[in-house]
Amino acid sequence: MDILSFKDSEAKQILDHGYVLALPTETVYGLGVRWDDKEAYERLAKSKNRRPSKPIAVMTSGDFDLDKYFVITPAIRRIINRFLPGPLTILVKTKETAPFQTHLGTNIAGIRIPGKKDLLEFLKSLPFPLQVTSANISGQPATSSFDEVKKIFDKSEDVKGIVKGECISSVPTTVVDLTQDKPIVIREGEVKLNEIQEEFFKEN
Repeated sequence: MDILSFKDSEAKQILDHGYVLALPTETVYGLGVRWDDKEAYERLAKSKNRRPSKPIAVMTSGDFDLDKYFVITPAIRRIINRFLPGPLTILVKTKETAPFQTHLGTNIAGIRIPGKKDLLEFLKSLPFPLQVTSANISGQPATSSFDEVKKIFDKSEDVKGIVKGECISSVPTTVVDLTQDKPIVIREGEVKLNEIQEEFFKEN
């Protein structure tokens, strides 16, 4: 496993070639792959010992055209404009154009636009979004430690590199389901339900 920075071209090459990259997010270390490569998704699931039938959130920059692949209503757009980039994952309905591995037949995908500056700049430099999940073996605790992630995945055939960096918050991201007629918080973090409701139901 190579130790890299977000500025190293090899970090992009690992993703481009369909392999897994470990990288620091705001909260914990993550494992990421390009969102449009079935083999990459399978490598990610295998490296975590995770069943490949569980969707993994899409992580991208604010420049990406979400409307092309996801159903973004005016209410959802207000949530995006207020809280993203930031510590929030939104669940939205997918369009037929979205890669199958982003929803695995559920037609619902999680979207994450992180507020961590170096990660966001890296995502902007990529020609594709990523799917990112926590860098741990399934069933084990997530970690924000570079050394621990390196130790876990150092011998992995699929995790080809790790970006050395800091995770800046111990509070998990809020996860909210925006596929219904009202927001449903799956996990509450820094962004609170009342804040989301206020924006969701705001009159135009």
